[in-house]
Amino acid sequence: MMLRCEEKDNKNIKLSIIVPVYNVESYIKKGIDSLIGQTYKDLEIILVDDGSTDSSGLICDEYASNDSRIKVIHKPNGGIVSARKAGISVATGEYAVNFDPDDWIEKEAYECVIDIIKEHNADIVVFGMKKEFSDFIEEQPVQMTKGYYLKNQFWKSFCQNVSENYFFTQPMLMSQCDKVVRTELFKKHENNCSEELKKNVDDAVMFPMLLDMGSIYIDSRCWYHYCVRKNSILWQTKQGDFERYQLLAQHILEAYEHFGKNSGCTSEFILYKLVHHMMLDVPEKLFVNNCCDIFPMIPKGSNIIVYGKGVFANRLINKINEMDYYNIVANIDSKDAERLGEIQRDSYDYIMVAIFNSKIVKSVLALLEQLQIEQNKIAIIDKKNITSDILPKEVKEKYNNVVMTVEN
Repeated sequence: MMLRCEEKDNKNIKLSIIVPVYNVESYIKKGIDSLIGQTYKDLEIILVDDGSTDSSGLICDEYASNDSRIKVIHKPNGGIVSARKAGISVATGEYAVNFDPDDWIEKEAYECVIDIIKEHNADIVVFGMKKEFSDFIEEQPVQMTKGYYLKNQFWKSFCQNVSENYFFTQPMLMSQCDKVVRTELFKKHENNCSEELKKNVDDAVMFPMLLDMGSIYIDSRCWYHYCVRKNSILWQTKQGDFERYQLLAQHILEAYEHFGKNSGCTSEFILYKLVHHMMLDVPEKLFVNNCCDIFPMIPKGSNIIVYGKGVFANRLINKINEMDYYNIVANIDSKDAERLGEIQRDSYDYIMVAIFNSKIVKSVLALLEQLQIEQNKIAIIDKKNITSDILPKEVKEKYNNVVMTVEN
């Protein structure tokens, strides 16, 4: 039964914060300090030392000795999913949130979130984040109207945004650190996540949560500070990446099969999600039949300029060089785009916009037009080329079967 506002205002709500810790001695103090310095005090901070080999575990114990709200779990190394499961298993708060130890959060964030929960009783509260790069900060608010949504309202608005914009549009990130979730919902889907996943584990948990929830509140304010580090696992190629991609695809498709019917979530978004992770995790699978599936207009052997320096562009460049697929003339982004004026136009055939964030793609296209780059030299990821045929055979078959089940 939903509580009346005056009843909720008097209710004390404990928030459990799960912090998986592994070899982050250089960063962890700033993160923990931002938690214990929160203006909202009814917190349970669960630090899970996942077999750290540096002083991270000792630092956790020191903090616990000075603050009774902090619990420390020491366990053998098992990976981020294993650590998060260990943390949520002992959580006693009505709501819970994951927090990465090398990030930090603004001091009034959780007080604002609890106020929202008291007023709206939502299963999930989501807010924006600020990505901190080495030389600039980029705000990433949720690209949806602020307010309270029932599940179907949320997915209808979300997927309309997806449909109306360039690939890849995701109006709300699937990260867990910027979402406070009712603990029972959190436990259900965290415990269902495979510990074999090493990358994109948030998607394997958050996407099912969003399909299974009753309601969500979206706040436009950006409180969480995600510190981008190029030694992160997302930037690296690892043995078993393809197997882990298939496992993630299985999580996404099974969630859609179990909770997707009449949810408002569309098969279009599911397809884009599967291709998006394929691009990030196994970009080599996109190169077949002497062209790249997402850039079919660029033949093998072309001279290209790669526009973009993010995770996707970085991994794509590495694969192109390994496979000797294209000749990369230059790699630029918005910070050094003026270099285009110094490069002979006949020295490159295409500018490959290796970016899938639709908002950024729009700004890049406007900049290239301003620089008077010929349209026929600009290659972006076009939605019409994103079909299930791009997917690996096993994933494609599962996708088609699940879509048929959900939509019939």
